[in-house]
Amino acid sequence: MAAEYDSTSFVLTSAYAVVVTMCYLLSSVNQRWAYGPPREVKLLDEVVVVTGGMTGLGRCIAEIYAMKGVGVAVMDINVKEEGENEGSTMITYRVNTISHFNLASLFLRPLVANGTGGTLVTVSSILGHLGASNLTAYTGSKASAIAFHTSLAAELRDHPEIKTLLVTPGQLDTAMFSHIKLDWFRNFFGPVLEVRELAMKIVNTINEGEGGTIALPAYASWIAWQQILPKAVQNWLKRWSGVDTAAIMAPKQQATTKTQIRDSESESESD
Repeated sequence: MAAEYDSTSFVLTSAYAVVVTMCYLLSSVNQRWAYGPPREVKLLDEVVVVTGGMTGLGRCIAEIYAMKGVGVAVMDINVKEEGENEGSTMITYRVNTISHFNLASLFLRPLVANGTGGTLVTVSSILGHLGASNLTAYTGSKASAIAFHTSLAAELRDHPEIKTLLVTPGQLDTAMFSHIKLDWFRNFFGPVLEVRELAMKIVNTINEGEGGTIALPAYASWIAWQQILPKAVQNWLKRWSGVDTAAIMAPKQQATTKTQIRDSESESESD
């Protein structure tokens, strides 16, 4: 039986539908005003350059484009070789920040000159907004990447044919973060994001000719807003979420896992 127009359920349902519709419309208007109309993308005429394309997210993106028949160039830093001459902190900044600057310096002029434009993607992290104990170099490099992207997008405002895309994901299921485990309660509110899901979102956004920001999972879209909260509240949220202790617990978790593997292998051999 249909609900009456003045019933509570009908009013609440209608109000919810109106709110969702208004949010969608405002989001669409913001997208157009902030980033302009989408550029035309012809995949067969495009060349995709991926830094860090040997592993993780970069490799996944490179593989997706390769399967679509798009020309892909992979640029990577030999961390082991660089590590002989630089400390780990400088390597972190070279990989997470300076690589973006070098790539933009190399390709920005041709993108402006060819008239068809392109898309510049900056991959950062929610930790660039949060900061985290015992991850100073990593979070600092990711925060630098966000600041670099913001300035670059401002400089390119008069070049609508060049789109900028900022990616700020939460924890990914890559080898880099595989040793960091949160309890089920925190994992429920901050689930681990699959690399392929993020890669597909980036690829689809580029293919649609759009610019903007990709923040996944859902909670990542609101992380930047925590900076307007009182500092005491920010500290409490970070302690509750385990952000400041994850890096400390990781080595212990790794050691426990290795011990369990050795015990399992020993049991198998004894059997």
